[in-house]
Amino acid sequence: MEKFKDLRKKYTKFSFDEIKVIESDTLLCISYCYTIHADTSNEDCENLEFTHTISLPKITTETLPAEDFSAAIFYLGVAEMVNYWKISCAKIIEIHTGFLDKYQENWFKNLFYNGLGEFMYVNKIAVSQDDFFQFSYGKDEKLEKKESKFAPLSNILLSEEILLPIGGGKDSIVSYELLKKDFSENITLFAVNPIEATKRLFVKAEESDEKIGNIAVQRILDKKIIECNANGFLNGHVPFSALLGFITVLTSLLYKKKYIFLSNESSANEENVVFEGLKVNHQFSKSLQFEDDFRTFINKYIHPYMEYMSFLRPLSEIQIAKIFAEFPENYPIFKSCNAGSKKDIWCNACPKCLFAYIILFPFVGKENMKKIFGQDLFENTEMKEMFHDLVDESRVKPFECVGTYSEINLALRMSLYEYEVDSIEDFPFLLQEYITTYSSDGFEEYEVLCNAQELTKIDTENNNFDKIPSEFFDVIQREFV
Repeated sequence: MEKFKDLRKKYTKFSFDEIKVIESDTLLCISYCYTIHADTSNEDCENLEFTHTISLPKITTETLPAEDFSAAIFYLGVAEMVNYWKISCAKIIEIHTGFLDKYQENWFKNLFYNGLGEFMYVNKIAVSQDDFFQFSYGKDEKLEKKESKFAPLSNILLSEEILLPIGGGKDSIVSYELLKKDFSENITLFAVNPIEATKRLFVKAEESDEKIGNIAVQRILDKKIIECNANGFLNGHVPFSALLGFITVLTSLLYKKKYIFLSNESSANEENVVFEGLKVNHQFSKSLQFEDDFRTFINKYIHPYMEYMSFLRPLSEIQIAKIFAEFPENYPIFKSCNAGSKKDIWCNACPKCLFAYIILFPFVGKENMKKIFGQDLFENTEMKEMFHDLVDESRVKPFECVGTYSEINLALRMSLYEYEVDSIEDFPFLLQEYITTYSSDGFEEYEVLCNAQELTKIDTENNNFDKIPSEFFDVIQREFV
């Protein structure tokens, strides 16, 4: 908290200075220029300038009409500010590239405040949403609204096609597998800075169905952020999925696609911890709350007919894991480990690896899991503390994209039946730990494989099945879950 207060004194203002658009026959390159302004009375500090770049491949050699893309470009720049503003958390954010109305100001304040919940928790920053920051517009603030730089709605005619963002994990693979049977001619896979696992799915899709295309967007953070981190400025998690959302919107306009289908599940709605009254959710920008707010924002300010939704929202992580197991050809393709993404490995030392192992184990099976991960993670004694963090609601859930406590516990109980043992001591280390710590009667038999009560509890907790009434999702639930 002291560092937060000190930096806000030293750096009093953050500004969004300029948008540069360079367009060629094959590429749309957008640069956003930001500045952290040092207090003029402090001789020990100097202004920090940053340039953030987004590069998208174009579908046409024609020059793009500015009026149809200016809104998406501007609001993406406002969202991307969070990467640089959080370095000092200046009290004033001054925008020189456009204007936000009161609704938009409150919308972005809500995104920054809730999306930086983990950042505030880790840095012990206790501040109200009203005191977090205020927007300003510099000299242009006196302009009449009719003369100001409010971005216009796009009039692009969108086709009945789907843009499907793909990561490296099981969720987006499940979306792809379920959609491709009936919609292969309408799907384009999409990724920002695709990792090797994503590229493998791109190749698989191209080889299995030439109708399915793919788009790769490059997003480049200013390297001075690394210097700031090394020099003791504030650092931490940002709402990346929200930034990805704005990039997908711009891409959808560029390629004239009406539907953006994310692969966020109902489990993303559960917070990790409550801090100073704030529900801190690592996955805030994957939550249903954000999804609804984002869709409203898009239709009101960018394009009135674009559809943004999560295709897997009605499902929990454990249900997605069961569906994923129906497609074993994807076992060698996927990687969900953030720590090992650059090396294309499972690091087998982080909560994300352990969660993926737990949730998939009952469906993929012991031998397949060993092949995927290279070891039985239930035997990994060094994961003891993070194991309890995943299981025990009285602790802080790891700040990773992991499932709810309920489904993790259900998956663990289901996993017990993969082992033919005579006593607790014959189970691998973490399952022994689970039984002795969380079961008062030791190894008690549960009819978990068809325990409708447990799944109903999970569904009720996350309010998922009543959010998107759809015959298609009824079919998924009936056939796969």
